[in-house]
Amino acid sequence: MTQTEIESFLAVCRYQTVTQAAQRLYITQPSLSARLKTLEKELGGPLFHRRRGNRAMSLTPAGKRFYELALQYEAVTEQMLRVCRNSPDVIRVSAINSVSTYFLPKVYDRFLQDCPGCHLELQDMELPAAAESILNGATDLAFIAGHVEDEQLIQTPVYAESMVLIGGRDTDFSAPVTIQQLQNSKEIYVEWSRAFASWHQRNFKGDHPRLTISIMTQLKQFMQSGDCWAIVPVSIADGLAEDCELRQFDTQFRLPDREISAVTAAEGKNEVVPEFFRCMKEVIREFPRIRPLI
Repeated sequence: MTQTEIESFLAVCRYQTVTQAAQRLYITQPSLSARLKTLEKELGGPLFHRRRGNRAMSLTPAGKRFYELALQYEAVTEQMLRVCRNSPDVIRVSAINSVSTYFLPKVYDRFLQDCPGCHLELQDMELPAAAESILNGATDLAFIAGHVEDEQLIQTPVYAESMVLIGGRDTDFSAPVTIQQLQNSKEIYVEWSRAFASWHQRNFKGDHPRLTISIMTQLKQFMQSGDCWAIVPVSIADGLAEDCELRQFDTQFRLPDREISAVTAAEGKNEVVPEFFRCMKEVIREFPRIRPLI
Protein backbone atom coordinates (compact mmCIF):
# COMPACT_ATOMS: atom_id res chain seq x y z
CA MET A 1 0.00 0.00 0.00
CA THR A 2 1.11 3.58 -0.60
CA GLN A 3 0.85 6.80 1.35
CA THR A 4 -1.43 8.14 -1.38
CA GLU A 5 -3.86 5.26 -0.87
CA ILE A 6 -3.90 5.77 2.91
CA GLU A 7 -4.49 9.50 2.47
CA SER A 8 -7.34 8.72 0.07
CA PHE A 9 -8.90 6.30 2.58
CA LEU A 10 -8.73 8.93 5.35
CA ALA A 11 -10.26 11.56 3.08
CA VAL A 12 -13.31 9.36 2.45
CA CYS A 13 -13.62 8.71 6.20
CA ARG A 14 -13.54 12.42 6.95
CA TYR A 15 -15.85 13.66 4.19
CA GLN A 16 -18.16 10.61 4.16
CA THR A 17 -18.62 10.45 0.39
CA VAL A 18 -16.28 9.63 -2.49
CA THR A 19 -17.53 12.72 -4.32
CA GLN A 20 -16.59 15.18 -1.56
CA ALA A 21 -13.32 13.40 -0.80
CA ALA A 22 -12.31 13.51 -4.47
CA GLN A 23 -13.06 17.23 -4.59
CA ARG A 24 -10.88 17.84 -1.53
CA LEU A 25 -8.04 15.81 -3.05
CA TYR A 26 -8.41 17.52 -6.43
CA ILE A 27 -8.78 14.24 -8.30
CA THR A 28 -11.62 12.57 -10.19
CA GLN A 29 -14.11 10.31 -8.46
CA PRO A 30 -13.12 7.26 -10.57
CA SER A 31 -9.45 7.81 -9.63
CA LEU A 32 -10.31 7.88 -5.94
CA SER A 33 -12.49 4.77 -6.25
CA ALA A 34 -9.63 2.98 -7.99
CA ARG A 35 -7.26 3.85 -5.14
CA LEU A 36 -9.70 2.45 -2.59
CA LYS A 37 -10.17 -0.77 -4.54
CA THR A 38 -6.40 -1.22 -4.84
CA LEU A 39 -6.00 -0.74 -1.10
CA GLU A 40 -8.82 -3.16 -0.28
CA LYS A 41 -7.40 -5.76 -2.68
CA GLU A 42 -4.01 -5.60 -0.95
CA LEU A 43 -5.60 -5.82 2.51
CA GLY A 44 -7.79 -8.73 1.44
CA GLY A 45 -11.23 -7.35 2.22
CA PRO A 46 -13.61 -4.37 2.07
CA LEU A 47 -13.03 -1.31 4.25
CA PHE A 48 -16.39 0.32 3.47
CA HIS A 49 -19.99 -0.85 3.28
CA ARG A 50 -21.35 -0.01 -0.16
CA ARG A 51 -25.13 0.14 -0.37
CA ARG A 52 -27.31 1.25 -3.24
CA GLY A 53 -29.00 4.59 -2.77
CA ASN A 54 -26.82 5.49 0.21
CA ARG A 55 -24.16 8.03 -0.69
CA ALA A 56 -22.62 8.16 2.80
CA MET A 57 -19.79 5.65 3.22
CA SER A 58 -19.62 3.68 6.47
CA LEU A 59 -16.73 1.57 7.69
CA THR A 60 -16.74 -2.20 8.03
CA PRO A 61 -15.29 -3.67 11.26
CA ALA A 62 -11.98 -4.13 9.43
CA GLY A 63 -12.27 -0.57 8.13
CA LYS A 64 -12.66 0.77 11.67
CA ARG A 65 -9.49 -1.03 12.79
CA PHE A 66 -7.62 0.20 9.74
CA TYR A 67 -8.89 3.76 10.36
CA GLU A 68 -7.26 3.90 13.81
CA LEU A 69 -3.96 2.63 12.38
CA ALA A 70 -4.16 5.05 9.44
CA LEU A 71 -4.55 7.98 11.82
CA GLN A 72 -1.45 6.88 13.71
CA TYR A 73 0.43 6.44 10.43
CA GLU A 74 -0.58 9.95 9.34
CA ALA A 75 0.59 11.50 12.63
CA VAL A 76 3.90 9.64 12.69
CA THR A 77 4.57 10.46 9.02
CA GLU A 78 4.06 14.16 9.69
CA GLN A 79 6.33 13.93 12.73
CA MET A 80 9.06 12.31 10.61
CA LEU A 81 8.77 15.04 7.98
CA ARG A 82 9.29 17.67 10.68
CA VAL A 83 12.51 16.17 12.06
CA CYS A 84 14.64 18.91 10.53
CA ARG A 85 12.07 21.70 10.51
CA ASN A 86 10.21 21.26 13.79
CA SER A 87 9.43 24.41 15.73
CA PRO A 88 8.36 24.98 19.37
CA ASP A 89 5.56 27.13 17.92
CA VAL A 90 3.80 24.12 16.39
CA ILE A 91 0.86 22.63 18.31
CA ARG A 92 -0.88 19.42 17.22
CA VAL A 93 -4.45 19.14 18.47
CA SER A 94 -6.74 16.12 18.25
CA ALA A 95 -10.43 16.02 19.16
CA ILE A 96 -13.43 13.75 18.93
CA ASN A 97 -15.62 14.66 15.98
CA SER A 98 -18.49 16.22 17.96
CA VAL A 99 -16.14 18.67 19.69
CA SER A 100 -14.10 19.51 16.59
CA THR A 101 -17.25 20.24 14.58
CA TYR A 102 -19.23 22.70 16.70
CA PHE A 103 -17.00 24.00 19.54
CA LEU A 104 -13.31 23.94 18.70
CA PRO A 105 -13.44 25.88 15.39
CA LYS A 106 -14.04 29.09 17.34
CA VAL A 107 -11.09 28.24 19.58
CA TYR A 108 -8.92 27.60 16.53
CA ASP A 109 -9.90 30.98 15.07
CA ARG A 110 -9.10 32.77 18.33
CA PHE A 111 -5.77 30.99 18.71
CA LEU A 112 -4.65 31.75 15.15
CA GLN A 113 -5.68 35.37 15.56
CA ASP A 114 -3.94 35.83 18.93
CA CYS A 115 -0.84 33.78 18.02
CA PRO A 116 0.04 34.63 14.41
CA GLY A 117 3.51 33.09 14.78
CA CYS A 118 2.13 29.66 15.73
CA HIS A 119 1.30 26.79 13.44
CA LEU A 120 -1.78 24.69 14.24
CA GLU A 121 -2.11 21.08 13.08
CA LEU A 122 -5.50 19.43 13.47
CA GLN A 123 -6.10 15.70 13.97
CA ASP A 124 -9.25 13.61 14.41
CA MET A 125 -8.88 10.68 16.83
CA GLU A 126 -10.95 8.88 19.40
CA LEU A 127 -9.57 8.29 22.91
CA PRO A 128 -7.41 5.15 22.46
CA ALA A 129 -5.67 6.41 19.34
CA ALA A 130 -5.28 9.94 20.73
CA ALA A 131 -3.71 8.69 23.98
CA GLU A 132 -1.24 6.53 22.07
CA SER A 133 -0.41 9.39 19.73
CA ILE A 134 0.38 11.68 22.68
CA LEU A 135 2.63 9.03 24.21
CA ASN A 136 4.38 8.65 20.85
CA GLY A 137 4.98 12.39 20.68
CA ALA A 138 2.82 12.85 17.56
CA THR A 139 0.06 14.82 19.34
CA ASP A 140 0.36 17.61 21.92
CA LEU A 141 -3.23 18.01 23.08
CA ALA A 142 -6.36 15.87 22.74
CA PHE A 143 -9.98 16.55 23.67
CA ILE A 144 -12.00 13.54 24.80
CA ALA A 145 -15.29 12.57 26.46
CA GLY A 146 -13.90 9.79 28.65
CA HIS A 147 -11.17 8.94 31.11
CA VAL A 148 -7.54 7.93 30.72
CA GLU A 149 -5.66 5.81 33.23
CA ASP A 150 -2.00 6.32 32.47
CA GLU A 151 0.55 8.00 34.71
CA GLN A 152 2.28 9.39 31.64
CA LEU A 153 -0.83 11.40 30.71
CA ILE A 154 -2.56 14.32 32.43
CA GLN A 155 -6.32 14.74 32.09
CA THR A 156 -7.78 18.21 32.71
CA PRO A 157 -11.58 18.82 32.77
CA VAL A 158 -12.40 21.63 30.34
CA TYR A 159 -16.17 22.06 30.26
CA ALA A 160 -19.46 20.33 30.99
CA GLU A 161 -22.77 20.65 29.21
CA SER A 162 -26.28 19.35 29.65
CA MET A 163 -28.00 17.04 27.17
CA VAL A 164 -31.26 17.90 25.43
CA LEU A 165 -33.92 16.11 23.39
CA ILE A 166 -34.27 17.32 19.82
CA GLY A 167 -36.53 16.27 16.98
CA GLY A 168 -36.85 16.79 13.26
CA ARG A 169 -39.30 19.25 11.75
CA ASP A 170 -42.13 16.65 11.71
CA THR A 171 -41.47 15.28 15.21
CA ASP A 172 -44.22 16.00 17.72
CA PHE A 173 -44.30 15.08 21.41
CA SER A 174 -46.63 15.99 24.25
CA ALA A 175 -44.47 18.12 26.54
CA PRO A 176 -42.86 17.45 28.89
CA VAL A 177 -41.74 14.27 27.13
CA THR A 178 -41.63 10.95 28.98
CA ILE A 179 -39.36 7.99 28.24
CA GLN A 180 -42.43 6.03 27.10
CA GLN A 181 -43.03 8.50 24.27
CA LEU A 182 -39.62 7.87 22.73
CA GLN A 183 -39.72 5.17 20.05
CA ASN A 184 -36.40 3.54 19.22
CA SER A 185 -37.57 3.09 15.65
CA LYS A 186 -37.22 6.86 15.23
CA GLU A 187 -34.03 7.40 17.24
CA ILE A 188 -30.69 8.62 15.91
CA TYR A 189 -28.17 7.48 18.51
CA VAL A 190 -24.68 8.77 19.22
CA GLU A 191 -22.56 7.36 22.07
CA TRP A 192 -21.57 10.73 23.49
CA SER A 193 -19.86 9.21 26.53
CA ARG A 194 -19.80 6.05 28.62
CA ALA A 195 -22.11 7.71 31.14
CA PHE A 196 -24.63 8.44 28.41
CA ALA A 197 -24.33 4.92 26.99
CA SER A 198 -25.05 3.47 30.45
CA TRP A 199 -28.01 5.79 30.92
CA HIS A 200 -29.39 4.82 27.52
CA GLN A 201 -28.98 1.10 28.26
CA ARG A 202 -30.87 1.41 31.55
CA ASN A 203 -33.76 3.37 30.12
CA PHE A 204 -34.22 1.60 26.79
CA LYS A 205 -33.41 -1.95 27.95
CA GLY A 206 -31.10 -2.69 25.05
CA ASP A 207 -33.62 -1.82 22.32
CA HIS A 208 -31.83 -0.92 19.11
CA PRO A 209 -32.19 2.61 17.72
CA ARG A 210 -33.09 3.15 14.09
CA LEU A 211 -29.63 4.52 13.37
CA THR A 212 -26.29 4.67 15.19
CA ILE A 213 -23.72 7.21 13.98
CA SER A 214 -20.57 8.99 15.17
CA ILE A 215 -19.94 11.76 12.60
CA MET A 216 -21.70 15.12 13.01
CA THR A 217 -22.25 15.59 9.28
CA GLN A 218 -24.24 12.35 9.37
CA LEU A 219 -26.28 13.60 12.33
CA LYS A 220 -27.08 16.79 10.46
CA GLN A 221 -28.06 14.82 7.36
CA PHE A 222 -30.42 12.42 9.10
CA MET A 223 -31.98 14.98 11.45
CA GLN A 224 -33.28 16.70 8.33
CA SER A 225 -35.30 13.60 7.44
CA GLY A 226 -38.27 14.90 9.45
CA ASP A 227 -39.83 12.47 11.92
CA CYS A 228 -36.89 11.46 14.12
CA TRP A 229 -35.36 12.30 17.49
CA ALA A 230 -31.99 12.33 19.22
CA ILE A 231 -30.48 13.21 22.56
CA VAL A 232 -27.51 15.53 22.08
CA PRO A 233 -25.26 17.91 24.05
CA VAL A 234 -26.45 21.54 23.99
CA SER A 235 -23.45 22.65 21.91
CA ILE A 236 -24.50 20.17 19.22
CA ALA A 237 -28.15 21.25 19.43
CA ASP A 238 -27.19 24.91 19.03
CA GLY A 239 -24.85 24.11 16.15
CA LEU A 240 -27.41 22.00 14.32
CA ALA A 241 -30.11 24.65 14.82
CA GLU A 242 -28.05 27.05 12.70
CA ASP A 243 -28.33 24.73 9.69
CA CYS A 244 -31.40 22.54 10.29
CA GLU A 245 -35.05 22.98 11.13
CA LEU A 246 -35.13 21.33 14.56
CA ARG A 247 -37.38 21.25 17.59
CA GLN A 248 -36.17 21.04 21.19
CA PHE A 249 -38.34 19.45 23.88
CA ASP A 250 -38.47 19.60 27.67
CA THR A 251 -38.39 16.18 29.37
CA GLN A 252 -39.81 14.70 32.55
CA PHE A 253 -36.67 12.61 32.96
CA ARG A 254 -33.18 13.82 33.81
CA LEU A 255 -30.40 13.45 31.27
CA PRO A 256 -26.72 12.96 32.17
CA ASP A 257 -24.28 15.80 31.53
CA ARG A 258 -21.37 15.38 29.16
CA GLU A 259 -17.90 16.40 30.33
CA ILE A 260 -15.08 17.19 27.93
CA SER A 261 -11.46 16.88 29.08
CA ALA A 262 -8.09 17.78 27.65
CA VAL A 263 -5.25 15.24 27.68
CA THR A 264 -1.57 16.14 27.55
CA ALA A 265 1.71 14.37 28.26
CA ALA A 266 2.88 14.45 31.87
CA GLU A 267 6.40 15.30 30.70
CA GLY A 268 7.74 17.31 27.80
CA LYS A 269 4.67 19.49 27.36
CA ASN A 270 4.48 21.76 24.36
CA GLU A 271 5.05 25.36 25.49
CA VAL A 272 2.19 26.56 23.26
CA VAL A 273 -0.47 24.50 25.11
CA PRO A 274 -1.07 27.11 27.90
CA GLU A 275 -1.73 29.75 25.25
CA PHE A 276 -4.23 27.45 23.56
CA PHE A 277 -5.97 26.93 26.92
CA ARG A 278 -6.15 30.71 27.41
CA CYS A 279 -7.94 31.10 24.09
CA MET A 280 -10.27 28.25 25.00
CA LYS A 281 -11.28 29.90 28.29
CA GLU A 282 -12.22 33.05 26.41
CA VAL A 283 -14.31 31.15 23.87
CA ILE A 284 -16.13 29.08 26.53
CA ARG A 285 -17.50 32.32 27.98
CA GLU A 286 -19.21 32.91 24.63
CA PHE A 287 -21.24 29.69 25.04
CA PRO A 288 -23.88 30.51 27.68
CA ARG A 289 -25.09 26.90 27.97
CA ILE A 290 -21.60 25.44 28.57
CA ARG A 291 -20.18 25.34 32.10
CA PRO A 292 -16.41 26.00 32.28
CA LEU A 293 -14.32 23.59 34.33
CA ILE A 294 -10.89 24.94 33.46
